[in-house]
Amino acid sequence: MKKIVLLAALGAALASRADASVLKGRMEKPLLVCGAGRAFVVGTDGKVLWNKDGCGNIHRVWKRDNWVYYSNGDLYRVDIPTKKAELFYKPSEKEGLFGFEILADGNVVVAENGTDYITELKAGTTEPVVKFKGDPRTKDGKVPGAHSHYRMVRKTAAGTYLVCCSTANVVREYDAKGTLVWEQPTPILASGHAPLAFDALRRANGNTLVSHLGAITEFTPDHRIAWQFTIEDAPELKLDNLCGIWEQPNGNLVVGTYANGVEDASRVTAFEITRDKKVVWSYAAAGRRFSMMTAFPVDWN
Repeated sequence: MKKIVLLAALGAALASRADASVLKGRMEKPLLVCGAGRAFVVGTDGKVLWNKDGCGNIHRVWKRDNWVYYSNGDLYRVDIPTKKAELFYKPSEKEGLFGFEILADGNVVVAENGTDYITELKAGTTEPVVKFKGDPRTKDGKVPGAHSHYRMVRKTAAGTYLVCCSTANVVREYDAKGTLVWEQPTPILASGHAPLAFDALRRANGNTLVSHLGAITEFTPDHRIAWQFTIEDAPELKLDNLCGIWEQPNGNLVVGTYANGVEDASRVTAFEITRDKKVVWSYAAAGRRFSMMTAFPVDWN
């Protein structure tokens, strides 16, 4: 009975915080987000449409068919109607995985902390179709603690893999045999943020977008900065710790943050910006140190 009462109180608290959250502007699609121990969907009116609590140290979330997948060291998937969770993939090392991507063909790419394997799993299975070891070492050759080897991983249209080596402050790109073909260090900013590489994606023009806490930077293949958005570019949002990035078809970016929420919802936890750095919409989740590390637009019925 005591446990039921506590769970009810927790649910009421989350509902209250959701009601206090603030959406400014208009989202075109609902937003699938994760952080603060849960995965949930925010509707275009700012109301929570779906919620899954008890997700642990969740970093990434993805929707595929009737499932929501999330990573918290292991990779789980949740049946959307029933909210029943099941273990989908368990790495062999304790720190496990935080970064994964579900590809258009249903294959799943994971980056494993500790073993340092980058693995592409055949759709619907845990059978590897690609598997190689990446390199999480810093510039001076030091191996960071396993927890900080990797963050996000993405496959490019060319069939290579972008791996965010977080403590090494670098994005490394490998081919399917594990050969390093490109790497991009993240810059130190005037704001003083550690240049931790969190998320990276390859644009259609061949440039690479990288989020590194204090900024999102677009790099050319020859390492020039083509574009950059820093937290100082939108001071009214009171941003910090830029994490997950998603590029819209029109080039706009949807961005999630880590531990930027406050009880009065005065600090933005997810937002969309144009290429000229105009804010399309912003969402401020109410809750101390509330995180929305991944924020992806999704189709949601």
